[in-house]
Formats: sequence, C-alpha cells, structure tokens
Amino acid sequence: MKDVIGIIPARYDSERFPGKVLQKIGRITILESVYQHARRAKTLDRLLIATDSEIIAEEARNFGAEVFMTSSDCTCGTERVAEVAEKISGKIFVNIQADEPLVPDQAIDMPVEEMLKNRRIVCCTPATRIRTQEELYNPNITKIVMDREGFALFFSASLLPFPRVYFAKCKPFFKKMKFFKHIGVYAFRKNFLLKFKKLPIGPLEKFEQLEQLRILENGYRIKVVIISKNSVSIDTLKDLSKLKVMGHG
Repeated sequence: MKDVIGIIPARYDSERFPGKVLQKIGRITILESVYQHARRAKTLDRLLIATDSEIIAEEARNFGAEVFMTSSDCTCGTERVAEVAEKISGKIFVNIQADEPLVPDQAIDMPVEEMLKNRRIVCCTPATRIRTQEELYNPNITKIVMDREGFALFFSASLLPFPRVYFAKCKPFFKKMKFFKHIGVYAFRKNFLLKFKKLPIGPLEKFEQLEQLRILENGYRIKVVIISKNSVSIDTLKDLSKLKVMGHG
C-alpha cells in the first residue's frame, strides 16, 4: 500500500490568472516545474496531478505525470484532492498547490514527517519567514500566526499580526517582529480529508478566499512547521515576470 500520496490539484480557469499553470518558465510550464520539484520530496510514495481540464491533463501526460480526472464541482484544491482520496488508497494525502513552481522538498517532507511523529495531527502545513517588506504588504501572499505549540491561529492576506504599537508612533517595525508567510502545501490524514469536503464553508473562508480557514472555522487545528527555504507563488503576470528576472526563466 502506498502510504503517502502527493497530489497537485490543477485547474485551467483560475479567477485571477486563467491558464496560469500552463505559462512557461523557460522551457517548461509552471505545472511541470511544480511536479519536478515535488518529485524531489523523500516522503512521497506516489505523485499525481488531479484536474478537470483535458488541456492540463494532456500537458501533464506529456511530461510523464500520472493524471487523475476529477469533476468540475470542486470549490477549491483540497476538495479536488479529497475527490481523489475517495477513490485511491493511502494514509496521508499531500495537497501541493499548482502555482508554487519552486516548491521546496522540505515544504512537503517536514509536514509529512511531523504527522508521522504525532498521530493526533490531522493537518499540517509549512510556513517560512517573510524576508522583505514588499512581501509583507503583498495581498497575494498569505500571512500566518501561530500559538505557542505551533498551531495556526489565523491566515490572512492582510498584514498579520498588525503592529499597532509601532504604527501609533510611526516607528519602523519590520525587524522588531517575525512575520511568516504560508506556503501552499497541506498534508492531511485521509479520514480528515474526506471529512473536510463535507464541512460547511464559513464567512471567513468566503471573505478571505482561503480554503484552510474552513478547518479553523469548524474547530479543527492545523499544525505549522517552519521551513528555512522560500517559495514563490504565481498569482499574476507580474509574479511570473519577476520569477524570470530572478533567473528561473
């Protein structure tokens, strides 16, 4: 039995950037870059791409990926991963977002390893230090705050936490506090992943457009592991051009 399954949920009709996973970074598409980086993870027993798009399926097969066709009813990537989990065996399913072309292997391996150590964790996700003020104020970068045990308290596109004490006095604050950004990888236990699909969507998820808030709104916990490597999410054409300037295109 394959215990740890990596799944890259990919859709063509992205709201902000339609067809973005098929955009090229150098000679390969964003989707292939995600796939090739995910293959470096040591903890995955199987890796596949889940999609409802024949265009994406064809591209994935062309670079040798296993493809699983899903329905077009999924409201988010995790629901697409859950649809696959309903039909194949596995103990831990890892949702690897299709717009993270440089996803570090530790962003996959560390959440899985954390779950293998602690069976009470139903979901685990990575975060990394925010390195620039530009990232901090970028609404396309999801910020995260954790409790003392490393469980997520909240995720937001906004400045989080808000440095009120420094704002009030117009003082610089960036180096006074550690800020963290979320990286788009989620490791789930199969039973909880199947439960996720049935959980009601709450007002925070609708407002922030962040699927992980469904877990918190329904009273479950998300363990966060801090990784040292950075990752770049492609949300706009500007992000894509910036990645090419950085030498990845």
